[in-house]
Parts: sequence; C-alpha cells; structure tokens
Amino acid sequence: MEGGSFSAMNGGTAFNSASWAGGKFVFSPESIQGGTANKITVDGKFVKEGGEKIVMDFSGLEMIVFCLTGIAVLFLAAQKGAPAREKRNYTGVFVVLMLSKLGASGWAGDICSALVWPALLATEYERGKPIQRQLQLVSAAEVLRLVFWMLTKYAGMSGLAFWTNIMFVLLTCARGWAGLTLYKTQEETL
Repeated sequence: MEGGSFSAMNGGTAFNSASWAGGKFVFSPESIQGGTANKITVDGKFVKEGGEKIVMDFSGLEMIVFCLTGIAVLFLAAQKGAPAREKRNYTGVFVVLMLSKLGASGWAGDICSALVWPALLATEYERGKPIQRQLQLVSAAEVLRLVFWMLTKYAGMSGLAFWTNIMFVLLTCARGWAGLTLYKTQEETL
C-alpha cells in the first residue's frame, strides 16, 4: 500500500479474482489478465481472509490540508494595519499548528492539533466577529474528539474507534460552520 493505492513496480496488472491472506495478495496464475505490476486491478471478486487489516493511507491529503491551514494563518498574521496583538495571536496559532505535525509527537502533537482551531476562532472572536456559538461548538467537538482519539489510540480501547470517527465528523461540521460564518462576515464587511 503506497500513496493511498495498491501498487507495485513497473506497470500494472489485472486479475479476475484475488484474496488477501497473510499480508499478501493471493491469486491463481490463470486469473492473471496481463499487464505490468505498478497497478493491481481486481475485476471480479476480492476476498479478505484472516485477521489482518487493509487500510487506506490518507496522510498525503492530511498534509495538504495542514499546509493550506498554515498558509492561511500566515496570511492572517501578515495583514497590513492589523494590531500587533492580533499578529502575535495568529503567529501563536501558526506555531501551535507547526508543533502539532512537526515538533511534538504522540499525545503532545494530538493536543497541539486540538488547540489550533479554537485558538484561531478565539482570535477572530476577540476581533468582534459574531462567532461565539461556533467557537463553543468547535471547542467542545475538539475536546470530545481528542478524548475519544486518545482513549482509542493510547489506552487501547479500540471499541471506541467508531465513536472517534463520529466525533471527527462532528468536528468537521463544526469547523465548516465556523469557516462559513467567518467567510460570510468577511463578505459583509467588504
């Protein structure tokens, strides 16, 4: 698994059927339809056997969002005519964002990550933006997601993985609502 897709080297190949067992693709030689091996396509039935997990790696997408957030916060920190306090706050948000991915690892990075959006929204709220409810919802959703995530990841409570994902969806919706509200208020002032 590499870059979010199954891959091998030098081309691609297709099979009529395949299964996943012992951490490997298993197929019969007569099911090979031809091709080369940089892309594996299963046109028919795919069966997973055993207790191994097949996961998709979305770390590339996460890094793109991380970079875009960092750039947006830097633009806010570089606004001409903004008070020095706001610039310091935005710079602080950027530093915490950088710590969440680059500086702190493990649970410390998770905590830094959970602080970014509430800190950003708190800075906007101090500027007089009408986002108190969005700030409260994002903060509560960050806390809930962080608690569920840490229990799932560090306390070994894998049964909470479903609820961790639900909390992440709630957090995404809360962030979206906050972002849309900020966009709308910015649009009204122009």
